Amino acid sequence: MPPTGTEPQDRPPYYYLDTPFCEPVNSYRRGGFHPVHIHDILHERYEVVNKLGYGSFATVWLVKDLRAGRSGSEVAALRLLEGSQLEDGSQCVMGEEFVVKVFDTFPVDGPNGTHQCIVTEVLGPHVGTQPILCWGPGSDDEEEEEDMPVYPIDIAKKMVAQIAQGVAYLHRLGIVHADLHPGNVLFRVPEVENWTEQDVQKYFKKPSERAVERRVDDASKDINDPHVPKYVVPARTSLALLKHCTLDPNAVHVKICDFGEAFLWSRDNEPEPTGKQIALEIHTPAVYAAPEILFRDAGSFSPAVDVWATAVLAYWLLSGGSYLFNSYGCVAQEVVREIVAKLGKPPERWWAEWSGRSEWCDDSGSDIGREMQIRQRWNKALNMTPRMREGEIRQFEELVRKMVSYQVEDRIPAERVAQSIPASWMLSGALEEHEPHIQA
Repeated sequence: MPPTGTEPQDRPPYYYLDTPFCEPVNSYRRGGFHPVHIHDILHERYEVVNKLGYGSFATVWLVKDLRAGRSGSEVAALRLLEGSQLEDGSQCVMGEEFVVKVFDTFPVDGPNGTHQCIVTEVLGPHVGTQPILCWGPGSDDEEEEEDMPVYPIDIAKKMVAQIAQGVAYLHRLGIVHADLHPGNVLFRVPEVENWTEQDVQKYFKKPSERAVERRVDDASKDINDPHVPKYVVPARTSLALLKHCTLDPNAVHVKICDFGEAFLWSRDNEPEPTGKQIALEIHTPAVYAAPEILFRDAGSFSPAVDVWATAVLAYWLLSGGSYLFNSYGCVAQEVVREIVAKLGKPPERWWAEWSGRSEWCDDSGSDIGREMQIRQRWNKALNMTPRMREGEIRQFEELVRKMVSYQVEDRIPAERVAQSIPASWMLSGALEEHEPHIQA
C-alpha cells in the first residue's frame, strides 16, 4: 500500500519499462509500493509464496502463515472490518460472509516509507475475469477463451443477492465502499482452508521472476535502486482456479474486497470525523460511478454511491455483461450522456458544470441525434428474456429505477435493496441442474 510520511523521489516518472501482467515498476518509489520478493518474511510470521495481483494502492501476495499454517494476502482494507460491531456494541452478522475477512494488520518499514499491511483470507478471481487473461506469460494452460464470462442466470442472481447483502452489511458498519465494480468482487475459493502445498501449485502455478529493465540507455546492466524490487512477478490466475470457484453452483460465493476508495459514514448521515475523510474525488470506473462522482460533487458523497454502483453491477451480471449506462472506452462524458438520455436533465448544479453538454444535448437535456433511440432502449433495458422471466424483469426494473435516482436522498438504502431481492435468488444454483458456469 502507499506509505505514510514520505517525500517525492527525484527519479524521472517513467524510468523503468513495464512488464506484462505486473504492476508498473515506476510505482516503486518513495511514497509508492513496497518492494516484495518471493520467500520474504513479513512481520516475522508471513512468508511470501506467490503473487496474486495488484491495484492502484496495493500489491497482493499469497503468503504462508508460519505460525498457524494459514494462508492470506496483503490487500487494502479497513481496520473497522475486524470488529464487525455496530456503534451500540451489537454484532452485525447478516451479510458479513460476503465481505473479505481480515485476519491481521501490521506496519512494514521499507525504502519507500511505512506501509500498512492487511492479511485476509485467500480469495479467487474477480467476477469480471476474462479467461483469455487467466494465464499470463509462461503459463502452460492450453485452453483459450476470448469472451467475457457469462454466468447462468441463476448463478448471476445468487451473486447479485450476495453483493446486495454485503453492501448492506458494510453500510450498517458505517463503511461506504465507493468503488464497487466486478474487479472488486472476488470468488471465495472452495475448501481453500484444506489445501496442501500441491493444491497451491496446481491452482496458482509456480511464481515466475521477470527482470526489471530501464527505459533509458545505461552502460551498467545492474540495477542497484533500493526503491525497486530485484525482479517483478507476473500476477496470474489459472483457468483451473476460475473453474474451481464456479464448478459447483451450490458453492458459488462472492466477497467484496479492496477498500482503497472507502470512507466512513456516521449514523447521523455525516462523514465520520475520526475516520478517513471523504476525498475530493472518488476513482470509481465511470460506467459504475454515480453522477455525484462523475460531476465531482464531493458534498453529495454518501452511501448512495454504493447503491447506484450496485444497480449497475447487478444489471451487468444479470444481462450477461451489458452496462446500464454504457461507454465503450469508459469515458465519463459518454456515461453522463447515457445517464441524461435515460433519466432526463440532471439537477441544475450539475447541468451548469457539465462543460461538454452542448456536444451531446440541447438546452432541455434532450440528446442530440438519438434521444428517442436511447429512451426506447432504456424502456427495454431490462428485457433480458430468456435470462429472466417477464415478471422478474418488471420487479427488478422497478428496483433499479429506485437505485439510480439523481437525488441521493431518493435512492433507496442498501438495506432495502437487500430486502427487496427475492430470497430464492440467494438459493439459486441449488434449484436445478446447469451447464458449465463459464460460457463463451
